[in-house]
Amino acid sequence: MNQSLYPIWDLLQRLSHWCYPILILFSWWTAENARMDWHSVSGYCLLTLVLWRIYWGFKGSHYAQFKRFVPSPRAIVQYLKGTSGPYLGHNPLGALSVLVLLTLLLVQSVSGLFNTDDLFLDGPLVVFVTDATVAWASEIHEWSWLLLQGFIVLHLLAIAFHQFYKGERLIQKMLFGRWLVRESEIASNSTLRGVIALAVVIGLVVGIGWLIPEPEPTMW
Repeated sequence: MNQSLYPIWDLLQRLSHWCYPILILFSWWTAENARMDWHSVSGYCLLTLVLWRIYWGFKGSHYAQFKRFVPSPRAIVQYLKGTSGPYLGHNPLGALSVLVLLTLLLVQSVSGLFNTDDLFLDGPLVVFVTDATVAWASEIHEWSWLLLQGFIVLHLLAIAFHQFYKGERLIQKMLFGRWLVRESEIASNSTLRGVIALAVVIGLVVGIGWLIPEPEPTMW
């Protein structure tokens, strides 16, 4: 089959990718400035994107699927030795970076649901767990944020290395880059399916954040 120019990553995946740094920066700013109302909104948005990306990793377009880019140990070794061919999508180390960042963002956003600062904000699920669980979730929230910052720095350094030293044009590829690929590798109607899935995830997160009833106050 002839090859034509198509986006390596579909539109929804590329849009969601650029939402991550915006939301992460916004979450950091709101936490630093005690704007916890907006911090929680940002957390809900991040949780929505991560859950949608997990779904898209199984049902999305060709190069978005985990089975297409999650590397085997052999693939990682070959890549490090420089004996593997060029990659249209994620290379093995880039794929590991994606998995780690998604995991940390999931841990960060879910732990926030059980988190409290004892002053401005309680997570929506705090009322359903013990104080010990809340304290544990708060610790996880803090540690996952530290780890996330470290991996973001590594991620940016890797992008700079491939973009400017190796000339691989990763930024252009994620923005609007089109490469020679087979049409059969581009999932048909993936955008509509992705939008429907995103709407479902938004409804789920809204239900967690705003529709869970608060417990009745205890009378003494």
